Amino acid sequence: MQDIVLSHSAIMCFLNNQIQFKKRYIARVYDDPMNPSMVVGSAIHKMIELRLKGEPIEKAMQAGIEEIDNVADYEIEYGKTGSREKMLKDYEALAKTVIAELPAYTNLVAIEAKLQADVSISGKKVPLKGKIDLVRDLGDGTLEIRDWKTVISYSNENTENYKYVFQAWIYTLLAELEYGKPITRVVFDEIKKSVNRDNSPQIKSYVLTREQIMEANDTVGRIVKDVYTYVSDPEAKYFPNPSDLLNGARSVEIYAQIAGTTIRTVHATEQKAKFSPVNTVVAENIVESNGTETERIMANLAEFGIGGKIDEVVSSHAVETYKLRPNRGVPMSKIAKLGDDLALALGSEAVRIIAPIYGTQTVGIEVPKEQTFPVCSEHSKGTIVPIGIDTQNQVIYDNIAKMPHMLIGGQTGSGKSVFIKNIINSIEGCDVSVVDCKMIDFIDLDGKNCDVLTERDEAIAYVSHLVRLMDQRYQKRVKNGKRKVLIIDEYADLIMGLGRDEHKEFEQNLCRLLQKARAADINVIIATQRPSADIVSPIIKANCPVKACLRVSTARNSEIVLDEAGGEKLLGKGDMLYLGSGKIKPVRVQCFAPIGE
Repeated sequence: MQDIVLSHSAIMCFLNNQIQFKKRYIARVYDDPMNPSMVVGSAIHKMIELRLKGEPIEKAMQAGIEEIDNVADYEIEYGKTGSREKMLKDYEALAKTVIAELPAYTNLVAIEAKLQADVSISGKKVPLKGKIDLVRDLGDGTLEIRDWKTVISYSNENTENYKYVFQAWIYTLLAELEYGKPITRVVFDEIKKSVNRDNSPQIKSYVLTREQIMEANDTVGRIVKDVYTYVSDPEAKYFPNPSDLLNGARSVEIYAQIAGTTIRTVHATEQKAKFSPVNTVVAENIVESNGTETERIMANLAEFGIGGKIDEVVSSHAVETYKLRPNRGVPMSKIAKLGDDLALALGSEAVRIIAPIYGTQTVGIEVPKEQTFPVCSEHSKGTIVPIGIDTQNQVIYDNIAKMPHMLIGGQTGSGKSVFIKNIINSIEGCDVSVVDCKMIDFIDLDGKNCDVLTERDEAIAYVSHLVRLMDQRYQKRVKNGKRKVLIIDEYADLIMGLGRDEHKEFEQNLCRLLQKARAADINVIIATQRPSADIVSPIIKANCPVKACLRVSTARNSEIVLDEAGGEKLLGKGDMLYLGSGKIKPVRVQCFAPIGE
């Protein structure tokens, strides 16, 4: 039988199941799937290791995320309720606990120390090894060992955790041989996964002093020696353990009684207050303000358990778009909710998140920059309308002749009038009429590029006229007639001045146009600064599939126009979400400066 070096985990495995021990430590077969808790625990250890080495919190958090990401799904036994998303959520919660409650240690001797030595036990050399999380000098000629455990519940204060006793015993022997100083105590910091109901700290220390560890020396030493004698015997046989009851909670005490030795429950527990003064980590800003914007974005995402990399940064007139390729197992819904958190971290007015960018494997993080209006260098002809420039610096066009009817929503100052004027000034060969009851924005265009109707009676009569014209064109099957374009500016102001019967008749005529007029070469564009459900009825919304949402006051208003939020995060001044002809998802577009002026 080959030589073997015992660790505390190997000893525990042997005592629990000798066949499993032979499989892992003799045959070296490691095909057992890990459970999610093991993966999360490994990630927490990685995070603590980097943090203790002085790395920034965001880098330490990211290292833990990468530790999870490096484990393939087939290596994990999720069970009925587990998932990669849940692992990341558990990691995020535990990491925040550690950051909030872990003291700032000084006089560090070693971090993640891998020690191995032949230890003399009752005259027999036993090779032992261990990986110690932290060794620190207490300044009085002694050392302290600390080890972190992620747990569902704390160890029972009235019952000894013999796994800890074995581990502390082995660590003490190895560390004293390695560093030449006595170990005054071994502390196991248990990090509880769930929040305590009384809001008490979630880290509780299981403490074994050197004297208490040595009280277990006879029993633990004898067991370790007996295990090594057994496994190093070429003639040793391994038998299956049909029930863990055979190795019950008091098995070590029973062994001690049979061997004529004693072992007692000796450990103590400690629990520090949350945010204690020694915890200098809490006072730090999670996201360093002096980092680049990319670094601050990644740091903030890491704080919420989201890892990945920025593939590309695209600068446009309105925003910087950071294209994030997230790690596996990160749900899009989780990233989509972090717009306000990223805005806070970046000191930005509003951050919009596209999760994902349609047709790609990346998430778009749009960070506003100093806004400028692009100038349209190429004037379109006929019914082609230049809408603006998108976040990828592509000029977006649409065709009045091919598009269905359009709905435009946006509060005062959002840029509706500039956008509508650009439509009017761009199209040629069309008979354009604008309803402008406010008599402010379009009166200067009357008789030039369009006819402006300023009275409600004129607007009502003209809509009725278009309905009759539509019916005539259908009856005569007229094709390619003079295209009519009706633009209603501030639809809410128009209908609020109508009586009940007038309103009903007007809306019926308008709905008939929206349903049938496109085939009769008649297009309708409706704009309003109040895109609320009582103003924009469902039938009007349904028949205006082309939509332009400029800045609105609430997410609900954005949903009325676009069927999704996002308009409330726009910048105004022509910054819009545009859902063009035949498109599935809206794109962010910066409207051109006034065309033709």
